[in-house]
Amino acid sequence: MDFRQIEAYVKVIELAGFSKAAEAMFLSQPSVSTYINNLEKELGTKLINRSTKEVSPTLAGQLFYADAKELLARKENAVLRMRHLSGDLSGDISILASTVPSQYILPEMLARFRERYPDISFHVRQADTLEVARGIAAQRAEIGFSGGIIGADRCEFRAFMTEAMVLIAPCGKGFSESREYSLGELLYEYPYIAREKGSGTRAEYEAFFAAQGIDLGKMKNSVSFDNTQSIINAVAKGLGISVVSVVAAREAIERGAAQPLRIGVKLPERKFYYVRKRQVSHSHLTDLFVSFLEEAYPQANQ
Repeated sequence: MDFRQIEAYVKVIELAGFSKAAEAMFLSQPSVSTYINNLEKELGTKLINRSTKEVSPTLAGQLFYADAKELLARKENAVLRMRHLSGDLSGDISILASTVPSQYILPEMLARFRERYPDISFHVRQADTLEVARGIAAQRAEIGFSGGIIGADRCEFRAFMTEAMVLIAPCGKGFSESREYSLGELLYEYPYIAREKGSGTRAEYEAFFAAQGIDLGKMKNSVSFDNTQSIINAVAKGLGISVVSVVAAREAIERGAAQPLRIGVKLPERKFYYVRKRQVSHSHLTDLFVSFLEEAYPQANQ
């Protein structure tokens, strides 16, 4: 068994095809097929179903895929550590991030990191909190960022910053800046713009509403969106009210597109976490990035 066989297998599974894997590896399709055939012979089992139009792993292939990803990660980590010893801090870090970290936190964070390490680049994909946890557990990215904890048995979550929540309403629709509203009055009388199921923000505010005695079934939900910016835009257009992170709402409030409402209870603060898979070897670049996080945001160590 060699690493080219393992890499070919992982590419075939991830890209769901031999031709796509061959293109990604700059090889011919017969070469990729030979790698896979030799790997299956050595392991004594079929790894890939070839009888359907779409390539898929067998049960054995599903089990081997996690080991294959780990082997490739260990190889990459060894190479990166050797580069570090020679003073070469370059390479890529893959990130999965939920909406608020992806749109409002990571751009500034990554800019600050690259001022120190200009030869390290990032590939960021946005997903909801549940998909971030699943993606990190499946090693589809090296590090994740989320606003909630899901799948903690397979992933390690470390808080790196805390952000307040705010209830916002459209400007010019009769909402008072000075009046203190009750939570029930707002949630039962005005349309509420929700995040999609699986969102860390939604889990946070629904748990808080329930703890305050709000019947979630009686809320006047108007629409749900899968990203925070769409919610803020919908509030600004008069579609309803919503609870969002202060860091996300700040720009809309400052330009007068939305207004924060005073309510009789304090909304909970929300933690944001970086996420890594448990019990696997992480690349040196990812370790370097985590060290930067814990230096830049000391509360990560609390």
